[in-house]
Amino acid sequence: MDSIFRKYNSLVVNSKLNDKAFSPMKKNITIFCTLLVLLVIGYFFIANQKKRMVTDNVKANLAMNDLEGPTRLSLPMEYKGMNLVAPINTLNKSTLEDLLKNNVNAVSIIPYAYVDMDAATVNYNNKRQWWGERTEGIITSAKMAHSHNMTVMLKPHLWVNHNFYTGNLNFDTEEQWQRWESQYEDYIMNFAKLAQQENIELFCFATELGNSVAKRPQYWKQLIAKIKKVYKGKLTYAANWDDYDKVPFWDELDYIGVDAYFPLSNEQNPSLKTVKNGWAKHLDKMRLVQKKFGKKVMFSEYGYRNTDFAAEAPWTENKNDINNEAQAIAYEALYQTMTKEPWFVGGFAWKWYADDYHKKPKNKVDYTPQDKPALAVIKKWYN
Repeated sequence: MDSIFRKYNSLVVNSKLNDKAFSPMKKNITIFCTLLVLLVIGYFFIANQKKRMVTDNVKANLAMNDLEGPTRLSLPMEYKGMNLVAPINTLNKSTLEDLLKNNVNAVSIIPYAYVDMDAATVNYNNKRQWWGERTEGIITSAKMAHSHNMTVMLKPHLWVNHNFYTGNLNFDTEEQWQRWESQYEDYIMNFAKLAQQENIELFCFATELGNSVAKRPQYWKQLIAKIKKVYKGKLTYAANWDDYDKVPFWDELDYIGVDAYFPLSNEQNPSLKTVKNGWAKHLDKMRLVQKKFGKKVMFSEYGYRNTDFAAEAPWTENKNDINNEAQAIAYEALYQTMTKEPWFVGGFAWKWYADDYHKKPKNKVDYTPQDKPALAVIKKWYN
């Protein structure tokens, strides 16, 4: 019995020793198996993500492949322009060089003025304004653009307090109207003389002032006459897309100027065909206005934000889901449509930042085509 007990005790001891020896091995096997499972899961996750990316890219490429660019039926545009957002402190040569690399041959330079609706006043050349909005910056920017063989349009704009849209500008009394008109005339005549002095090729003397034009047409006609006495270049007015057909003085100007934010499609991500179809009714009206006055049409502004529903209401800024493809398609549809018209001379896309604003995260959604697929579309058509 004693020998049996000793043998049993020996087996137990050996078993414990074997368990101790095997314990690290079991731990290693468990870790290995866990890592293997994680690797397998990771592999399938990455593979699935790549598949989705490839699918998305294929869809995007299929849509972008429709953006064929100019054909033998496309007529050349005289003005392959950009509206330049005024630089804060100075205009760098690199800004103009980047524009030239993308086949831009014209820039619109904008001297802003501020309207106080309560006082019916117009204030400009304020020291608090950005350098590029004041006379000093306008002159330097125009000279630099000319040194790069670019055409310049000088295009005064108004900021109106109380978030007031310029097209609805209105006053209650004749005294207020006359005060505002007198100060606006001083503002415009100052820059008309500057435009002549700097040999600026185009002068756009007002932007989206539909209500004023409708209510006070004689004021505008006498202002045009005064401008012509001091400025000998091409003259236009930037009418909004919804009232350019009501402007009474196109026959006195060189171009019918249109800020071309036409509604084209209410779809979130419309096809090129859909957006092109959206131009039909607008094109019919443009043809009638052009024929009536016998003047060529220039888009003083045009553009789209890189969002869903980009072509639904291009003048609005209430959509913020990024959709670069929708922006690019909207540009392509515009060019394919308008370059078939012999009276279309091109225009100025809205907009191009002279500074690096477009690189800030808060500006990922914006009108500018900088660093977006839409820029390739513009470059192709501006070639």
